[in-house]
Amino acid sequence: MDNRLRTTLLLLVLVLAFPALAQANPNDDYAQGMTAATKGDMDTAIAAFGRIIANPAVDAKNLASAYNLRGMCHEAKNDLQQALADYTKAVETDTKLAEAFGNRAMVYMKLGDEAKAREDATAAKRIDRKVKVPDFK
Repeated sequence: MDNRLRTTLLLLVLVLAFPALAQANPNDDYAQGMTAATKGDMDTAIAAFGRIIANPAVDAKNLASAYNLRGMCHEAKNDLQQALADYTKAVETDTKLAEAFGNRAMVYMKLGDEAKAREDATAAKRIDRKVKVPDFK
């Protein structure tokens, strides 16, 4: 094989390999997100959970959890529409994630939609009686 062909093949292999090498470890992103959220740095946490969401190798349960956690960060920033979108993706991805239903119920209450809040609270309690939901009076 001549040198030019060998060099071209080597470059092609390197170019194809770099995206896989550049992909972050979801465990590292989770740790970074949790640490940042605990410190109140929601933007860093949102970015870390976003990397997990963007990673095609992440399974459905962890994907749903990442959406739920990112939603919590958006809610902490009072970005309720983005929080609602993330909680919705979480419950669409894992229909048994009670915490996401509970969190979405809380956001619906903050947005003044008690009917949807009650619906999600009921769904959450069917899955896990201990999950936090809004108080309805």
